[in-house]
Amino acid sequence: MINDFPEHENVIRGQFENRNSERILEMYRYQDKEQLVLFLPERNNFVLSRVMNELGEIPVAIALRPGVDSDEHQRGQFDDIMWVQVARSRFASLALEAAQKAVQAPFALPSDVNVLEIGPDATIRSANPQQIRRVDLNVPPGIFQENEILDQEMRTGSRYPEGRLGQQSGSIVTGRGVEALMGGFDTQVKTAQGVFAETFKEVIRLCFKMDEKLFGDVTKEVRGINAGAPYQITYKPADDIRGDYSCDVTYGMMAGLDPNRALVFGLQARGDKLISRDFLRRQMPWELNVTQEEERVEVEELRDSLMAAVASYANALPQIAMQGGDPSKVINAIAQVIQGRQKGDPIEEIVMQAFAPAPAPQAPQQPAAPGAEQGQPTPGAQPGQPPMAQGAPQGQGGNALQSLLAGLSSSGNPQLAASVSRRSPA
Repeated sequence: MINDFPEHENVIRGQFENRNSERILEMYRYQDKEQLVLFLPERNNFVLSRVMNELGEIPVAIALRPGVDSDEHQRGQFDDIMWVQVARSRFASLALEAAQKAVQAPFALPSDVNVLEIGPDATIRSANPQQIRRVDLNVPPGIFQENEILDQEMRTGSRYPEGRLGQQSGSIVTGRGVEALMGGFDTQVKTAQGVFAETFKEVIRLCFKMDEKLFGDVTKEVRGINAGAPYQITYKPADDIRGDYSCDVTYGMMAGLDPNRALVFGLQARGDKLISRDFLRRQMPWELNVTQEEERVEVEELRDSLMAAVASYANALPQIAMQGGDPSKVINAIAQVIQGRQKGDPIEEIVMQAFAPAPAPQAPQQPAAPGAEQGQPTPGAQPGQPPMAQGAPQGQGGNALQSLLAGLSSSGNPQLAASVSRRSPA
């Protein structure tokens, strides 16, 4: 304390405290909507520090359970069963005492026994051995029944279902009975979620207000993880908050469910097209990078499709051979894919290299007319008119028709055909 307030060292130590004193001094912190005060009650309420409360309210958020009582008489969830717990504790003590007295009960011996030996393998000699016994401790059977009643009252008051203890008397075929047994536990979870959600809203509101009032001109950086993907935000409270302290708190669609039930419930909703696949990924009860997983799933599906296409191409080899095609190119391509996978190369790169199309053959060029030079018109041709076909008489026009055909053979090889048809007028 003296390190924080060295200017008040004389008051804090007092007249009879030295530097080696280990005495504990209490310091109180008082706060209202106008001020914040630190003072020492043992030093005549000496004020160590006093600052103005710029928030205008007390920065405290309290989670209150819903009820019909006023704020002055708040009751907890287990207040009503506190006396039941006390009674069960008393019954447990009496049961232990009864067990102790039953073990340490005195012996009842016939009159002819003069010596009593106690210990393992002890021998007692008597003409009436059937009369040697310990004195019975008569415990009324209603005590144990009362203990079971208190146990049932304990579970009912705390809303703890028997299904959590493995005592499921419902039908395992339909599951309705088990669902009814678990209803109490689900009610507790939903009630707690509602209370905590309202409390978290108030806490975030106070945080936003404090950030704006106290650190309005300070540029800050926030880092976090959203749906498994990290993010980073830079903001200035005075410019970005601007008096808006509202927020929303949700626990997600599957909050309160264990992972098995959450997965089944999500798949059922997804199968009926109530929700999207992206929404289901974001609501799963474990951390998941939604964007990255979506990309990975799509890549896996496309790779599976590519592998299926290669397998179908291999299944078509007998048909290619029956039609007279050459299957060697397909066999070599599939063998190249297998070798690439053995080396660890990605399947898409291997298939792209193995099934790369062959370069198209160049079409044969027609020989130029005798005496014609490149870039000069054919003799007899008028400017703006196409040259006459080869072999046509000079001074007469000609027509030429060129056909180009492209296709694939049964073996998958490209085929190109080109032909020229010339006709001279009669």
